[in-house]
Amino acid sequence: MSKPNRNPMRAFALVSIITSYVVGGVVGGLFLGLWLDKLFGLEPLFLIICLLAGLGTGTYGIYKAVQPFLGDDQ
Repeated sequence: MSKPNRNPMRAFALVSIITSYVVGGVVGGLFLGLWLDKLFGLEPLFLIICLLAGLGTGTYGIYKAVQPFLGDDQ
């Protein structure tokens, strides 16, 4: 049985990656949705779509970032 790698800097990097995916997806979706709503004049439509797309992208990124730590990447 091997000892798991418990480097605190590795954990800090993982938390930073997860935070950047969540914040980046939401902020990117927010600004893109607001810009598209202003461009086409459809007030909440693109904001909602882009926020959901940003959250989905962030969730997928988190899944891919965490996958090697769970041992499910084979």
